[in-house]
Amino acid sequence: MNKKILHLNFSDDGGAGIAVKRISDCLLKLNIDSKILVAEKNMHDKNVLHNQPSFNRFLWQQKKKISRNLKYFFKTKNKNTHTISFLKSNILAQINKYNPDYLNIHWIGNELISIEQIKKIKIPILWTLHDMWLYCGAEHYTYDNNRFINGYLTNNRPQSESGFDLNKWVWKRKKKNLPEEIRIIATSNWQYNNAKKSDLLKDKKIYKLPLPIDTNFWKPIKKKEAKQKLGWDINKIHFLFGFSDYGKKYIKGLDTAIEIFNNYKNKNNKNVVLNIFGEPEKKKFNDQNINILGPINNAEKLRLIYSASDLLLNPSRLESFGQIALESLSCGLPVMCRDGTGTTDLISSSNMGYIIKEPVVENFEDFNNWFNKILISHKQNDLYKSIKERFSYDLIADQYSKILNN
Repeated sequence: MNKKILHLNFSDDGGAGIAVKRISDCLLKLNIDSKILVAEKNMHDKNVLHNQPSFNRFLWQQKKKISRNLKYFFKTKNKNTHTISFLKSNILAQINKYNPDYLNIHWIGNELISIEQIKKIKIPILWTLHDMWLYCGAEHYTYDNNRFINGYLTNNRPQSESGFDLNKWVWKRKKKNLPEEIRIIATSNWQYNNAKKSDLLKDKKIYKLPLPIDTNFWKPIKKKEAKQKLGWDINKIHFLFGFSDYGKKYIKGLDTAIEIFNNYKNKNNKNVVLNIFGEPEKKKFNDQNINILGPINNAEKLRLIYSASDLLLNPSRLESFGQIALESLSCGLPVMCRDGTGTTDLISSSNMGYIIKEPVVENFEDFNNWFNKILISHKQNDLYKSIKERFSYDLIADQYSKILNN
């Protein structure tokens, strides 16, 4: 296949940026011409296009400010990101300059492109879902399924919102401007089911395709060796939790992770520590058994941390897929995740992880029993083999190619 594919994403880093890079890399291995177009480029990669002159970058910053100011007329208790995609950008000219055969849209927050401009794109569009924004209003995640299923109406607005109905306004613009022939890629069953029942996407072509991972890199290091390299006590049990934004502590389930950690520590009378990587505020944790590792920007060190840990706590309340969980499993680390999220797709057996159901507190004993068995029977390479068989670059690239040809 000599087709040219252009991926559109706001940045080349962050969760979506990493996912897009992996998708593009696996396509390149099939000799598919795959490039990424971003507004903010942080990595040195010839396949990431960034043709913004400094003046346009200045205008972009001004547009982001205008967008934020418009949100002041809208009051909501939903603290997740809201994107209105109202202000035009010069991104269409850059898309046309590259002249791809397909455009794969990903995360387009921060006014990367307006909803109205999307309608003007003439080439076939694929849209990979990294959150709930495409089938919702302005919100990227919501706990209220009623509106995205039945439409954003005046009579179904949550009581927790007031002022200008920003979500309804954005949803109506999507309803008017989303192309008829757009193809949707859902990265998990959770995303697929949401999209299929949403008012905006229910009549679109929707495909299930998980995110890939480079299993030649993300593979286990012997646990004892990894702990010694990190200077960790080999006699302690190490729980791991990761997130990048303290403002998202609730949606990522930080409170649940600490509850599970404390319950296991107290009930089993074992020497257990909880290591948190990302950017949490240190002052929020006074427990000497909770270690703050800070941001981990080195992939090799992160691989060491996964390999050295005994369990990843990933109890997100809303999760589109779960890249941290995928990386962990590929490095042989079992995962605990919450039922009803995209991460559950990764757990194909009880050896790979534990899916905790609500109410969480009523399942602590069952979780503790499961984990004590895992400590005895766990084999890193079994988890790695399972991930390689389902999420390797070659496999996902082949499935992606079939979607293009469908």
